[in-house]
Amino acid sequence: MYITDKYAYISKLANKDPLAKVIFTFTMLFVCLVLNNIFVSIFILLFFAGLTIISNPAVSFKKYMKFMAVPFGFLIMGIIPILITYSCSESIIILIDKYNIGITSNSLETAINLFFRALSAVSITYFLALSTPMVSFFESLYKLKLPKLFISLMELIYRYIFILIDEASSMYKAQKLRLGYRNFKSSMLCISELAAMLFIRAYKRADFSYQALLSRGWNGEITTINNEYESAKIFYILIFFLAGFCILLKAAL
Repeated sequence: MYITDKYAYISKLANKDPLAKVIFTFTMLFVCLVLNNIFVSIFILLFFAGLTIISNPAVSFKKYMKFMAVPFGFLIMGIIPILITYSCSESIIILIDKYNIGITSNSLETAINLFFRALSAVSITYFLALSTPMVSFFESLYKLKLPKLFISLMELIYRYIFILIDEASSMYKAQKLRLGYRNFKSSMLCISELAAMLFIRAYKRADFSYQALLSRGWNGEITTINNEYESAKIFYILIFFLAGFCILLKAAL
C-alpha cells in the first residue's frame, strides 16, 4: 500500500462521502486556476494545508512540509526559465549587460503567481489524496458516470505502479546484501543492472496479475462492492463560501 493510502485510511474524513470530496476539490482546483490571482492562490494553499493537517492525525506540520518539498523543488526549477528573460527594458531588475539577460518586474510577478498557483493546486490534490483512499476515489468516479473502461485502466495502472515499486525494492535490497553500492563505480554498475532487469521482472509480475484476473472471469471491467459512507454535505456548502470568498478577494485586491 502506498504511503498516501495509509494516511488516507487514518484521516478523520476517510468515511465521508468520497463523491462530495471529489466535487469539492475539483471545483476549488477550477476556481484556483481560473481566477489566476496570487492572493487567492495563497489563501487556498493555506486553507487546504490547514484542513489536511487538522483532519489527519498522522500528518503533522513537519510531515506535510516533507510532502510539499517534492513539488517545491520541481517548481523552483520550472519557474527559473520564466523568471530569467531576455529584455532591453529599463525596468529590468537584475541584468547581465553583455547578453541583456535578467529579471524584469513582469517576469518576477509571473513567476511568483505561477509558483503559488501550482503550490495551491498541489495542496488541493494532497487534501484529496490524504483523506480519500483510492478505492473510495474510484467509487466516486463510477458515480460520476465516467467511462468504465477509463476507470478500470486507472485501477490497473495504479496496481501496476506498486508492482514496479515492489520489484525495484526487492532488487535493491538483494544488491545491498551482495555488497552493492559500496562506491561510485559499484553504484553505477548496480543501477544499470537494476534498470536492465526491472522492466523484465515487472512485466512478468504484471502478466501474472493479468492471468489471475482472467482466471477470475475478468471481462474488461473491475466490479467492486460499494461501501457505505457518512454524509458530507458540508463540502457542498464550503464550495459556495470558499468560491465566493475567492471571487471577492480577487475583486478587492
